[in-house]
Amino acid sequence: MHKKQIAVFILAVTLVLLFAAGLPAAAQSVNIGQVRVVNALVGFGPVDVFLDGQRIAYGLDARASTSYVYTAAGNHSIAVRPVNADPLAPPIADVLINLTPNSSQTAIVYQKHFATTGSGGQSIIPPTEQSGAFFVIDDDRSPIRLGQTRLTGVHLAMGTPQKLSVGYPSGEALLFNLGLEQRYGTVDIPAGSYRLAVIDAENPALTTLGRFGDESFYANTLYTLIVVPNIAPTATNAYQVGPVSAQPTLIVVSAPIDPPQTDGLRLRIVHAAHSTRVLDIYLDEQLVASRVNYGLATEYLGLAAFSHTITLRAFGAPLEDPPLGRAVFTITPENAEQINWTLLLLNSTPENSAEVLAAQAQNQTGTNAPTIVPNPDGDIMVTLLPDNIGATESDEARVRVINAADGVPALSLFTKNFPAPPLTPGAVAAPAVQPTAGPPPPPEQLTEGVLFGVEANDADVPAGLYEELTLVPLGATGALATLQNEQLVPGVIYTYILIGSPTGSPPISVLTLQDFGRGLSTRRTYEGEITTASARVREAPSLQGRQIASLPQGAQVTVLGRDASAEWLRIRFVNPENGQSQDGWIAGTLGIIRVTRLGAVVEIETLPEFGGR
Repeated sequence: MHKKQIAVFILAVTLVLLFAAGLPAAAQSVNIGQVRVVNALVGFGPVDVFLDGQRIAYGLDARASTSYVYTAAGNHSIAVRPVNADPLAPPIADVLINLTPNSSQTAIVYQKHFATTGSGGQSIIPPTEQSGAFFVIDDDRSPIRLGQTRLTGVHLAMGTPQKLSVGYPSGEALLFNLGLEQRYGTVDIPAGSYRLAVIDAENPALTTLGRFGDESFYANTLYTLIVVPNIAPTATNAYQVGPVSAQPTLIVVSAPIDPPQTDGLRLRIVHAAHSTRVLDIYLDEQLVASRVNYGLATEYLGLAAFSHTITLRAFGAPLEDPPLGRAVFTITPENAEQINWTLLLLNSTPENSAEVLAAQAQNQTGTNAPTIVPNPDGDIMVTLLPDNIGATESDEARVRVINAADGVPALSLFTKNFPAPPLTPGAVAAPAVQPTAGPPPPPEQLTEGVLFGVEANDADVPAGLYEELTLVPLGATGALATLQNEQLVPGVIYTYILIGSPTGSPPISVLTLQDFGRGLSTRRTYEGEITTASARVREAPSLQGRQIASLPQGAQVTVLGRDASAEWLRIRFVNPENGQSQDGWIAGTLGIIRVTRLGAVVEIETLPEFGGR
């Protein structure tokens, strides 16, 4: 499952915001489980999903999966209905699940009843209600050896042989003898590209029932292969029950594998380097992602250890050939609590390469410094970014922006208007506000400007339907990209990655990744170090502001933000004269302070604007 295809969960009452993913096992709650829903109703199309009576996914496409929801262990009801159906309408299918503590479950909804022909030749079409069913499986997401991928399968293809295998067109099986509506275990195989087919396991000739081309299985990922009847939706009525098909189809959904409880991390790899279209990616000389096209992202790979070597090769290149390049990334011990990271592959032009090399020279520790990988088709920049996908506040979603587009200055996310707040029980909706004469109000800025190739800027915003979200560069009058009718749901983290080039080669596009917020929100702290012999701290962000302290070279401070002009920084420091903690302002443009977060140098312009006094 690529996350840009996910329709995601909203959970109101049962969501537990204190699930501390990435914290030591002893700190984790034993009363938390995870559940996701896969829409295998290929004959019906998109559906809305309900959890405990509340709509939790909007228009979930057939063949797609939701993210995992972190919720209290115990019994929960799941139902699916046609898109925009009344929450009290009879469902296509429903089920009561028992979510056990610290478990992961997948609830697959599939078609169970089909149209038939009566004795007189008339067509008998059962009602859509209860024509589907759920099949619930436990997901084995335990840690796996680097370079391996985990497969499991489910045979839900009514009307086909009772025993099927999924494997190669030659008849050799990867998953052997899947029984109809029966549970199956898991198989660990090397990551790579596999040509898949569904095979009649009951026929000694191992007849191939369907060929499905090449599928790239990334390492340290769980893949669930679901076989269902290949039924095309009715054009005039997407929810009309059709006849069963003897031809199967294959649905492949993926899920992240957990890292070890100690000394582990989650790493997502995003290919935004358009100069190299297709890559084979290795970690510590083990293939982890084959045939990675520009514009694709892996799941979070559960990895052991905090230091790894990434090797980039052209797709299919022999191992004995020199690679395109290598880079080393290390998570330092002080950053061990930061579990989720994105490894971003960027197209590196001479201009932004010079900026990156300058940032490297400033970064004394070298931790997470971007690396330039020479490439005959255009250099590739490899940079490691921390991901803030901790839990959001109730009724809020988080939006994150990463700037991976060539030559684009500081990039911000705007909205024309916020969604209407939900009505409380018994409340009456306010009458629509009539537009007034004059120019429309300016758009609301959701995130601060983020520079090319640096950590995402983010903001927690009200959940709901946003008619329009725009990505606008600093100083521009128009948007580079526009997202229409974005349904943001509580608890979900939306990461918007702008890729491409304003020149149109390749065209600008937005890669959208979605995660359900887990654990406590990552602390967004910025550290500062005085780099000159002394630095004056002032009461106000101005040279006319009263001086309240002088800090010596090497003094460590906490950076709270910047002023609107990005010329002054608000800091918290220990006054050397009295040993007391104080807040004040320091010039940010005179080269007297070096700002870092998680070991990486931070540009002043990317800091959040300080809103206090």
